[in-house]
Amino acid sequence: MISPREVEQSPDAFQSLVRESIEGLKSGSYLLKQADPGANLNFSGPRLEKAGSPFFVHFEPNVDPLTLNPDKAEFKVRKLHAYHQEHPAFQSLVKHPGIQGFVSQLVGHKVLLFGDMALAKPPFIGSAKPWHQDDAYFDYLPLDSIVTAWITLDDSTEENGCMYVMPGEHKRGALKHFHGTDCEIERDRLDLDRAVPVELKAGGAIFFSGLLPHETPPNRSKKTRRALQFQFRGENTRKVSAEDYAEVFVEADGTPASCAAARITQ
Repeated sequence: MISPREVEQSPDAFQSLVRESIEGLKSGSYLLKQADPGANLNFSGPRLEKAGSPFFVHFEPNVDPLTLNPDKAEFKVRKLHAYHQEHPAFQSLVKHPGIQGFVSQLVGHKVLLFGDMALAKPPFIGSAKPWHQDDAYFDYLPLDSIVTAWITLDDSTEENGCMYVMPGEHKRGALKHFHGTDCEIERDRLDLDRAVPVELKAGGAIFFSGLLPHETPPNRSKKTRRALQFQFRGENTRKVSAEDYAEVFVEADGTPASCAAARITQ
């Protein structure tokens, strides 16, 4: 999906942003923020937040950024949030015709970027992202005008935490989520025998509906696995209140199914 040159530049950009965040602690351009008490496991790691920016670096649990070597800190990172404006290599990928143009064809409308994360699974410690639907986190309607583009920067395999999907399951609509390790689908809603691993070479991509159940298991290998995630919405979408969204993102029997609804009911 992206060229060998873009594949080569993107990990360098990833490492550069992590190094900048560690060094920025000394100058005060980045602030260290610990997780809230009682945070879900996947959100329990510390963050380095760039002052005056939505960009932050989120580390794996039990990592102390103050002790990290800036050149090796990327091997403790879980994700970069709101990162694409922070480096020219990422800015160009957002407008890549093979990415944004293809998503527009899928949705049937021009699309707008509304979310971006660079997702890492460091060797041996890269943790799992449990089964979920991306739409469960959002508040845009209609639901079928949300598409995620997931581009891998390393060969992505079953051993180092490739994406698993359930083909066709987006047609079931919303599935009830709860707050466990993360915001995730209730386990009795899924037939795990339908799960399919999607192994990709570096530079490969997956495009999927915001209603598609998917997960990535932990990295048990000595090889890193980094991926860029862009979330697009059609220009036909509209942002709604949490209350209005809770009335639409529901299971077939009308049960509220979003992450926000799960937080209220638990």
